[in-house]
Amino acid sequence: MNIPLHCLGFALNPHFFKINYQSPAPGGMPRHPPNSDKEVVKGLLEAFDKIGESETKRRLLRQKMSAFQALEGIFRLVATEDDATFMSHIAWWSTYGSHIPKLANVAKKVLSQPISSSSAERTWSTYSEIHSVKQNKLNSTRVDKLVFINSNIRLQSRFTKTYKRGTNRR
Repeated sequence: MNIPLHCLGFALNPHFFKINYQSPAPGGMPRHPPNSDKEVVKGLLEAFDKIGESETKRRLLRQKMSAFQALEGIFRLVATEDDATFMSHIAWWSTYGSHIPKLANVAKKVLSQPISSSSAERTWSTYSEIHSVKQNKLNSTRVDKLVFINSNIRLQSRFTKTYKRGTNRR
C-alpha cells in the first residue's frame, strides 16, 4: 500500500480489526492489523496531513484514530465488534461514529469512494464525443453542460418502458 488514501481506507475499515491475523495473506506474506503495519501507519499520517486544514485538526484526527484503534469507549462493546463483521462500513460508522464524529465523517467519505473508475471513464467518453475535432470551438463551460445533459438523458431513459422491456427486433 503506497497510496495514502488506500491506507486510510484500510485503517478506517472496522472489519479489519476483527480479522484473525494468524493465517498468511495471499502470496504467503504475514498479515498485520492496520495499526501495526508500518506502511499503513505512514500512509495514514500522510492522508491526515492532506485532509486536515490545520495542525489542530490533524492532531484531533490522530487522537480520534488512536481512540478507534485502541477500542476505547463505545468501540470496546461486544455489539460494536460483532457489527463490524456483519454491517456495511458506512452503516457501522453511521451507527457507532457518534462517539468521534470528525473521524466518522472522514471514514464515511473515504469508505464510500467507488472502487471502479468506469463511471469516470464513461463521462470522459461522452466528453470526447461532444468535444471532437469538428466541435472544438465550444468553450469548456458549454461542453460541461452538454455532458451533464447527455448523462442525465441516459439516466432518465433507464426508466422508460422500452429500456426495461429491451429492444425486440425481428
